[in-house]
Amino acid sequence: MIELFQLYWPKLISAAWFASLNLIFLAFYGKDKRYIIERFIKLFFVSPSFVSIIGEQLVIQLYKIIVLDFGFSDSYNVIFIIINMTFDAIFIIIGGMLFSRFTNMNKFLGATVYMQYVCIERLTLIVAISYPGYILWYAIFLLTVFVTLRKDMNFVFQSTSVKWKNVFLYLVGLFYILDLLYAAYFLFPELGTDVLNVQNVFWLDSVAMVSSLFALGYEKIAISVAKQYDKKHEYYEKLQSSQENIIIKLTEISEAKSGETGQHVRRVAEYSKLLARTMKLSENEVENIKIAAMMHDLGKLLISHDIIEKKGELTDEEYEIMKGHAQYGWDILANSEGEIIEMARIIALEHHERWDGKGYPQGLMKNEISIYAQIVSVADVFDALTSERAYKKAWDLETAKKEIIQQRGEQFSPTVVDAFVSCFDEIKEIKAKYVD
Repeated sequence: MIELFQLYWPKLISAAWFASLNLIFLAFYGKDKRYIIERFIKLFFVSPSFVSIIGEQLVIQLYKIIVLDFGFSDSYNVIFIIINMTFDAIFIIIGGMLFSRFTNMNKFLGATVYMQYVCIERLTLIVAISYPGYILWYAIFLLTVFVTLRKDMNFVFQSTSVKWKNVFLYLVGLFYILDLLYAAYFLFPELGTDVLNVQNVFWLDSVAMVSSLFALGYEKIAISVAKQYDKKHEYYEKLQSSQENIIIKLTEISEAKSGETGQHVRRVAEYSKLLARTMKLSENEVENIKIAAMMHDLGKLLISHDIIEKKGELTDEEYEIMKGHAQYGWDILANSEGEIIEMARIIALEHHERWDGKGYPQGLMKNEISIYAQIVSVADVFDALTSERAYKKAWDLETAKKEIIQQRGEQFSPTVVDAFVSCFDEIKEIKAKYVD
C-alpha cells in the first residue's frame, strides 16, 4: 500500500483537486451546494486520475496473466497498449456516467466536463517528466482551461443550447490522440518518460499541446455559437411576444365591434394551436398559428356595426356584405410582411371556405384550402357554436362536438375533425380556462 501511495501520490492529489474544483463550480455556477462531503468522496473516487490508477493496476495484472501464464510474446508492448486503451475506454465511460449522475449535470455536459479532465490528465502524463512536474503541469493546464472559459462558465451551467455531444465527441478523438502519443513511450522506450529531450519536446509534447489547444478552441467556438443562438432566440421570443400583444389588442377591437369578446380570440388561438400540434405540424407552425388565428376575423372592422350586431336573420344583401370580411382581412394584412402575418392573411381569407367547395370567398375545396385555414375553421365554428351571441344562445359542448363530426367531409376537413375528436378533452379544458 505504501509503495502504491509513493507511486501514485501525484494522481491522488489531482483526484482531490478534481473533486474540490467541481464542487466549487457546482456551488458557484450551478447554484447547487448540497451534499458537499458526500459528493467530494464520490467525485474523488470517480475522478479520471483515481480511475486511471484502478485501470492501470487491472491492466498490469491482466497483462501479467496473458504474458506470463499464457506465454504470449510482446516485444514491442503492443498487447499492453491494446489492453490499456481498451480499459481506458471502459473506465472513462463508467466514470463519465457516474460523474454526470453525482453532479446532476445534463448527460453530455457532464460527459464533456469529465472528458476534459481525462484529456488534461493524459496530456499531463505526456508532458511531465517528474512527480512534482506532474502536479505543476496539471495545475497549469487546469488554469489554462479555466481562464479560457471563465467568462462562459455561467452560460455553460445554465444554457441548454450548446451542442455538448459534438464537443464530447471531439474530446474523445483528442483523448485517443493523446493515448496514442503516450503509448509511444512504450513502443519506443528510448524516449523515456522521465527525461527531457528533443524528441519529447518537438514531437510528443508539441503534438499533444497543439491538438489540445484545437480541442479547447472548438469548445470555445461551440459555446460562442450557442450564445449567438440564444440571443437570436431571445430576440425572436420578445418580438413574437410584442407581435402577440399588438395582435391581441387589435383583434379585441375587432371582436368588441362584433359583440364578441377577447376570450373568443384567445380560445380560437388555443384550439388552433392544440389541433396543429395533434396533427403533427412543426413546432414553428404550432406557435405561429396560435398568433395568426387571432386575426381570422380582422376584416369585420370594415363591416357595418348594424350588420354585425343584427339580432335577426341577415338579408341576402346583408349576408353578401358580411361575407366580404374575409377579403377585407386579406386586404388589411396585404402590405405587411413576416411569417406570422402571411399565415394570418391566408387564414383571414380562407377560414370560411368549405371542404365540399361551397364556402366563400373563392369556393375552394378540399386541400386547395390552406391547412391553417382548415384548422381555424373548425376552431372558430366550434367556439361560435358554444358561445352566446346577440342573435343566439350557446350550445352545450357535446352537441357542438356532434355538429363538428356531422360536418366531417362536408364543411370541415376530415383530418382536422379527427384531430378535434382525439383531443376533445383538452378542448374542453381550454373552454373552461378562457370563459367569457
